[in-house]
Amino acid sequence: MQFLESNMAQWIMSHGVVALMIPFVDHSMVKTRRRLPILDLVEQLDGLVLQGGADISPRFYGAKPWTEHCDCDPIRDEYELELMRGFVEAGKPVLGICRGAQMLNVYCGGTLVQDIPSQWPGAIPHLDLNRYETLTHEVHFVPGSRLSDIYGYAPQRVNSIHHQCVGELGKGLVIEARSPIDRVPEAIRHTGHAFVMGVQWHPEFQFQGSGAPSEVLDSGPLMMAFLKAALRRAGRVRRLTDSMSRVRERALEFGGGF
Repeated sequence: MQFLESNMAQWIMSHGVVALMIPFVDHSMVKTRRRLPILDLVEQLDGLVLQGGADISPRFYGAKPWTEHCDCDPIRDEYELELMRGFVEAGKPVLGICRGAQMLNVYCGGTLVQDIPSQWPGAIPHLDLNRYETLTHEVHFVPGSRLSDIYGYAPQRVNSIHHQCVGELGKGLVIEARSPIDRVPEAIRHTGHAFVMGVQWHPEFQFQGSGAPSEVLDSGPLMMAFLKAALRRAGRVRRLTDSMSRVRERALEFGGGF
């Protein structure tokens, strides 16, 4: 079963835009005449949000599984890496949530800490399945970070539903936020693109009107920053298309070709 988490859809669509789920296909089980139309999807959509889910297979970052029973979905991993490559190379905004943030780091050549409780000395609890999104902790934004531009420098509280995190940072990435007590990375950003960012918390449980506790960070400004980046990218493409159309019209008017 593939799904678009309902809170994720509500968070995105509460800002007046449409959220569409992109299903992934196992290439080994489906006989097609050509590869799936990743470029067509990228062309039609304005931005990519990668939601949470199963652990990323360690083989995608050159590591051995930390446990014999690894909860991984390599088919989804491979497809999301293709999607991310398409959107990043097209200059369209990408926002990774929890697993999506970890996927961004893997895409850029980084590694993951596969189990925070056993592999990160001094770590505070980052996962409690009984409390789920009600487990919260403080985060600090790095000075000069994009998140500090959005939210300021005051410490904030976010939910925490993960047992893995960024290990070795991928190429072109910087840390945007950390858990101040144990220094676990909580957000990353690619410096070479207008908006390619990942956050470790789940903002879909923290938007205004979702019933989230008042002390947690409002995720509305983060979504607005993502959507503004998508709008700016779309505006540049429209201007380029209009310019090309005018050139074509002038060429036809004067009997030229194009």
